[in-house]
Amino acid sequence: MSAQLPPLLQDAGVPFDLFIQALTEQLDKAQAGMAIKARLGKLPLTFAVKEISLDLRAFVQILDDDIYLRPAGPGETEASSIKLQLTTITKPMIEENAVDYSTEDPKFSLREALGDQISDSEQRQLERIGVRTVQQLNELKEKAGTDVIARLSRMPVNRLQQALMRAAAPRVTRVTHAENGAGANAAESGARLHLTAPGLRAGRLPRVRAAGQSVDVVGAEDGRIVLAPLASQLGCDAEVDFGDGNIAHVQLSEGQLGQWSRP
Repeated sequence: MSAQLPPLLQDAGVPFDLFIQALTEQLDKAQAGMAIKARLGKLPLTFAVKEISLDLRAFVQILDDDIYLRPAGPGETEASSIKLQLTTITKPMIEENAVDYSTEDPKFSLREALGDQISDSEQRQLERIGVRTVQQLNELKEKAGTDVIARLSRMPVNRLQQALMRAAAPRVTRVTHAENGAGANAAESGARLHLTAPGLRAGRLPRVRAAGQSVDVVGAEDGRIVLAPLASQLGCDAEVDFGDGNIAHVQLSEGQLGQWSRP
């Protein structure tokens, strides 16, 4: 390999996903070139690549949970034989099978919501079992339980419980305002704060207080409530008492993540 490459690439090669991406990018360029030729030349018949098969001789290593490939050089007879076969895929097939990265607001990604409750390696362990958002983590907890998640992700149970507790904290996802810009009286802000948390249940509403007064709950369904704060309560720290011994604090502003009170 070229001496200009970083030492890691000389020794380990390239990450497998980057190899596949580079390969498909070259095929995309070839396809685009053939399409231009057909359109400009107005050819009635041309050629396209349907499938490609590759037989590689390479060394395979795992570094920090990533697979690296290093092509075998002259005289290196102990390399593994890797067979790849690429085929075509349509846009509907991509949309059906690819990960949807827009299912949750980026402000509430695993990293943003869990902060120091989860390390980079632990985040990768969760992603390996398909958990990429706080919503997915909470849904899996409801369906499978903490022990199953810990076993599949190979995370220590205590670390996972800390992450789940942080993920279950209430958060303000959206703030809307009345069209006339005011409430029924001068004290009302006219704002509606949409607050979500897995522990919220329509039949068991939490008590919410901010700036020394209660905050009205004007809408509720499982996992979310809608608050109607006073003008003086907007931007203040609110206490959310779930009535089961769990109390959280969250600022009444859009995009704010809550935290649980320490026992």
